[in-house]
Amino acid sequence: MKNNHQLPLDLSPLQKFSFENYVGGSANRKMLKFLRSPMNWKSPITMLVGPIGTGKSHIGNAWANETGFLFLDDASQMDEEMLFFQLNLILNGTGRRLLLADKNFPKIWPIQMPDLISRLKSITLVELAEHDDEVLELIMRRVFEAKGRTVSQGLISYLLKHYERSVPAQVQIAEMLEKAAQSQKADLSKSFAMKFLKTNYATIPS
Repeated sequence: MKNNHQLPLDLSPLQKFSFENYVGGSANRKMLKFLRSPMNWKSPITMLVGPIGTGKSHIGNAWANETGFLFLDDASQMDEEMLFFQLNLILNGTGRRLLLADKNFPKIWPIQMPDLISRLKSITLVELAEHDDEVLELIMRRVFEAKGRTVSQGLISYLLKHYERSVPAQVQIAEMLEKAAQSQKADLSKSFAMKFLKTNYATIPS
C-alpha cells in the first residue's frame, strides 16, 4: 500500500497528536481509513516508512491515541531482541495490533537476527513520500499561523522555490524568519524574507 501525499502537522509542542489536526487531502484518505480500521488488517502489524518530515510520528501517535494499541517509532533503532519480542507477542494471535515507523525499509536495516528478518517480512508496509506544492503550502501556513502570523502567498511561494523543499527545512527557515522579524519589529513580508535570506544565506537567490 503506497500513499504519496502524507500530511504531517508536528509543527508545535502545543498541538495534540490526532487525526483531527492532521492536514488531509484526497490522496491520503485511503491510507487513513486503512490505519483507523486495524482489526481489518491482513497482518496485525503495519509499518509506516518515509523520509523525515512525512508525518510518521504524528500519524503513529494519533493512531495509538485513537485505538489504544502500541506505536513504536524509529523501529530500526530498537534493540533487536526487544523488537523481536514485541513482534512475536502480536503475531502469536493476541488480537492486538502494532504500528511501527521508520525512515528506511526493513530490507536495508543492518539486522543481525535471522528470525527478526523473517518476522519483518510478514508485516504490511505503508510508504510515505515527500509532499507536493499544495500540501507544503498548507503546512507552511499552519507554521506561521501557530505563531500568530498571516503571511502572503508570495512569501510562501518564495520560500518553497528557493529553500529546501522538506518540512523540517521549511519549518526551520520559518522559525528563523519569525525570530528576525520579531527582533527588528518588522512585518514578515516577502521583501523582508528576501533581504534576510540574501544576507544570511548566500546560496539562496533573491
